Amino acid sequence: MKKIQYIFTTILALLFSACASDDSTLDIAGMFSPNGEVVETRFKQSMAYNDSVGEIHLDMGADNYTIYVCSDSHITRTTHKNLDYFMDQYKAAAAPKLALHLGDIIDAQKNYPCADSILHFGGQTINDTVFATPGNHDIYFKQWSIYRDYFKTSVYWFDTNNGTKKLDLFICLDSAEGTLGVDQTNWLRDLLEMKSIEGYRRIIAFTHTHLWKLDESQGHTSNMSLEETYELTSLLGQYGVEAVWSGHQHALQNVIFKDVLYLVLNATKDDEKGQSYMVAEMGSNVNYSFFEYPKLQ
Repeated sequence: MKKIQYIFTTILALLFSACASDDSTLDIAGMFSPNGEVVETRFKQSMAYNDSVGEIHLDMGADNYTIYVCSDSHITRTTHKNLDYFMDQYKAAAAPKLALHLGDIIDAQKNYPCADSILHFGGQTINDTVFATPGNHDIYFKQWSIYRDYFKTSVYWFDTNNGTKKLDLFICLDSAEGTLGVDQTNWLRDLLEMKSIEGYRRIIAFTHTHLWKLDESQGHTSNMSLEETYELTSLLGQYGVEAVWSGHQHALQNVIFKDVLYLVLNATKDDEKGQSYMVAEMGSNVNYSFFEYPKLQ
């Protein structure tokens, strides 16, 4: 009976989406199978861009600095108050600092221009920098080419230093399709093998799709397959990754597995319960604080 109800609901959703306007938030085809450039294509294009601009080394000028982190803003033309607030808080914070958005920046089609606050990212090597990773909504409706126009790359790494010594390594992974794919996984393995011996005080990965399954609400992007989760958790634990920051499920969660902290953030989306963003104080230890968004009119 449940299977029949699921099929019936899916048919209704497909019929509805067929009549949806360009502003629709429903990309049913994209929820069940890739509807655009697949992860392997995105990876190759990202590597080509990375090679063209070179490595990003951020001189923080100190051992301690701050990272502002948000996820799942799902902005539209009229719903971007929380994202604007997040960026205002970040811009007003004392340096040294940087910021990350963990994906699902937009909710529907044609809404990238509404994210003016974060669209300056282009691989800068300055201290006041915002970095992003794509979510499933960001590439729905075959929007990878638009995301790429704004953010240039979906797979990359950068590190921080205090002017004389290395501090932390950050690795951005493209999980917008619910998988890293073979090429990206091999790249991650090679990168970790090389970087884990370079004397960083910590390695942190950030991405959109979390590894710990709670439900099937996101179709094929709900989380990675069991086999891929096993491989990735083994790989991350083997090379001493300290934490993985992600979003996607719109609910705060932390899991420690093989000495790796898997931290899933709340959403930044307007008008949703439990919205919050994270401020990570980076030093000899990482101190995490979470701040709710005010009720903005």
